[in-house]
Amino acid sequence: MNRLVIGCWLTASLLWANTLLGQTADPSKETATKQDVKEKDEEMTAKVTKVIDGDSIKVCSADGKEIEVQLEGTDAPEAKQEHGKESSDALKKLLFDSDVRVTWKKKDNFDRPLAQVYRGETHVNAEMIRTGHAWHFKRYNQSKALADLEIEAKKEKRGLWKAENPVAPWDYRKENRTPDKPDR
Repeated sequence: MNRLVIGCWLTASLLWANTLLGQTADPSKETATKQDVKEKDEEMTAKVTKVIDGDSIKVCSADGKEIEVQLEGTDAPEAKQEHGKESSDALKKLLFDSDVRVTWKKKDNFDRPLAQVYRGETHVNAEMIRTGHAWHFKRYNQSKALADLEIEAKKEKRGLWKAENPVAPWDYRKENRTPDKPDR
């Protein structure tokens, strides 16, 4: 009887450990499990500690970890680019020292969450595009809602769209790339 109890306990413990590690007894299910985890949204509530530029911030999570976050679907002017300071200032005004909700499915090449950021009911990514402080980054995001907000901002000549021919950040980076500064 003791062996049966110990055997059940050992089996349950191994199954529990394998589940935590994302392993299954059936290899065909292992791939599906890992895929499901990859597609699952991550979410956290955090405090904004720094606005890096018009499309990236640093936040402090509830467990005290500082994380750099990229606003997914947006591309803001670079710091030295025309409207770069205005874009960064707009994001500071919107977010600095605020509590935000951050959701993401994947990370970029620099291991930063490519995130949707919300301050209360305000979708920060959309607000930066709507006010003309960032481009919709169509190369990596096909949201019709964000595309429509960019069209509206251009039509209304908001923010960077006041300039006659604003240069997209990806074009600016291409023209001004240096070996120690990778294209993001």
